[in-house]
Amino acid sequence: MLKKKEIWILVGLVVVSLLGVLLFSNSSKSSVVVSILHGDEVVQTFDPQVDGNYVVQGDYGTLEVEVRNGKWHVIHEQCPNHICSKMGWVSVEDMVPITCLPNNVIILVEEK
Repeated sequence: MLKKKEIWILVGLVVVSLLGVLLFSNSSKSSVVVSILHGDEVVQTFDPQVDGNYVVQGDYGTLEVEVRNGKWHVIHEQCPNHICSKMGWVSVEDMVPITCLPNNVIILVEEK
């Protein structure tokens, strides 16, 4: 059986652990940048917390990315199948890269 003092120590450790996780998750959001790569070259980067639109040139044509409320998605691309615009909204928590194979463009999360 645990004594009262031991229970309070365990509760304190749980609270400190939860605070650490919360602080780490908030700081990790601000320490990331989203990169748009064409081939092996980074052609555009953006902060996912800053709203905006970005247009990059791919092998097949242009690709336009919209950033809003910490999420981003492809709103227009010049390629035959339009799969990357059908992927929908992506965020830092998803960690899913948007890939447009005909344009040879990848949009992914990286650390600053």
